[in-house]
This record gives sequence, structure tokens and C-alpha cells, in this order.
Amino acid sequence: MRNKCLAMAMMTAAVTAAATPAVTDKEQASFFEYYAAAHPTTAGLLRPQFTVSGERRNRRVSATVDGPAQRLVLPLCRQPRGVFDYDVKTKRWSERESQQLVWVHHGPQCEAQPETPVRLLAPLAEMDILVLIQQHPTLLNNARLLMTGNTQCAPVRSRGFRLAGLDRAKAGLPVLVFENDIGGTARIAVRKSRNELVAWSAECAAAPR
Repeated sequence: MRNKCLAMAMMTAAVTAAATPAVTDKEQASFFEYYAAAHPTTAGLLRPQFTVSGERRNRRVSATVDGPAQRLVLPLCRQPRGVFDYDVKTKRWSERESQQLVWVHHGPQCEAQPETPVRLLAPLAEMDILVLIQQHPTLLNNARLLMTGNTQCAPVRSRGFRLAGLDRAKAGLPVLVFENDIGGTARIAVRKSRNELVAWSAECAAAPR
């Protein structure tokens, strides 16, 4: 009985592995060629992460490349990230977007980024970035009171949130961008009151369908 169950488990794993789309050798080779032409000084350090979804005509291939981490004001780190898409029809790669990731690391050098680094969505001063990251749990708790009076935010005010990005509002205020545990987002604008930061406004959006 035990051997039969083990055999069934192995067959299920094999079917799952076969059903999972993977990047092909040609697609990988074409990306390395494309990236080497566009970034000749960094191509030798390339360690792309490929993502594949869909099948045949709906097949989508993308690649993510992280540059070297840089130390900003202690203990802040920043790292550039490029996201690229592959057109399966034309067999060509193109850059979708360039990102900046930031996180706090107290070691002497910026080591590997955490599992969920924060995206820098707008230019902010280094000290502002650091303070916002360090104080985001307190600012989120304060913002839950603001969410109560917002029809979009009230239903999700008790959800779990994680800091996903830092942005700037049209009025110039720094914005904390949170993602909740059901895929929605909350944008919390903050401002200084005397010598401390306070949550000023909240906007929420449901997860895209």
C-alpha cells in the first residue's frame, strides 16, 4: 500500500512538472544576446530570473535582472531592477520597465535583498526613504482610523498589509504603498506634524480581476 501511494505521488509530481511551462534554451540564448548588446559592460554579471506563463499563442515569457546593490545613507540599500518581455511572434526582447528597490540592512555591506523589497516609485530623499520604511508600521496603524471613513478602505481596514512601495502624491506628500493579503492596495499619504510623521489621507483599490 505504501509503495502504491509513493508511486502515485511520484506520477502526480511528474505530471505537474511537465505541465509547468519553462523557458527554452533558444529563449534564454536570445535574451543573453539582447542584453549583451544593450548593456555590454554588465552582461558578464547577468543572472536573470525567467518567468513563463500560458501556452502556445498565449505564451508569455519575461526576464528580471537585478543590478548590484548600493549602500546609501546607513542602513539603507538600493538596487536597480530591469524587467523584460519576450515577443513570441517576433522573437524579440524589449524592456518593460526599470525599477529601483530599497531596503534596510544593518550589516557593513548591502547583502542579498529581502524576499519583499520596497519599490521606489518616485524620487525621494535618502533620509525620507529610511524614515518612511522604519516608521511604516506605526503609520499604517494610524491610517486604519482614516480608512474607517473611506468607503473603499473601510472593508479592508483590518486586513494584513505589507509595504510594497514608496511614491509621491500630486500635492508632493510622500506616499506609502501597501498591498493587502487579498491583492488590494492602499496608498497612505503622510506629512509632518511638528517633528513627527502622521498619516494624512488614505486611498484604496481592490485587486485587479
